[in-house]
Amino acid sequence: MEKSSQERSSDEKLLAGFAYLLGFIPAVIIWLLKKDESPYVKFHALQAAIYSGIISFVTALLLASQIALMIVMGAGAFIGTNVIADTLEPDSPTIYFFLTIFMIMIILVGLSIIALIVISLHLVNFIPAVYAFTGKAWRYPLLGNWVERVLQKDSALSKG
Repeated sequence: MEKSSQERSSDEKLLAGFAYLLGFIPAVIIWLLKKDESPYVKFHALQAAIYSGIISFVTALLLASQIALMIVMGAGAFIGTNVIADTLEPDSPTIYFFLTIFMIMIILVGLSIIALIVISLHLVNFIPAVYAFTGKAWRYPLLGNWVERVLQKDSALSKG
């Protein structure tokens, strides 16, 4: 039977809360150190580690796509301003200058959107951190149930 929020020690609450706030590697370290001592810390640290890992993976994908877009647009701006403008109309490169400015604006807007998405995903961690600091149960939708099933299978395997 799981302890109520009053029965959990302040150390358990702190470790569970900080697992959400500190990121992937500290959450894994907390999980490894406390997995046999506290089911509360074990669950929250593993949930925090998996969520942080997902955020890191999504961030890497978004940044890789943005870098690919920057390379394509940079090459397009270089070719447009240096090769085509100099060959076709060396006296009026104004259109290519504005095209380059437009491409730079697209890149900056893309980076801003990625920054907003990543910051929003990280800010979500404040919700479970507050619950963990107060000793209350909280689960991410879908992920929390999956983590609990994994931990139940793990405990069943270690007992049997």
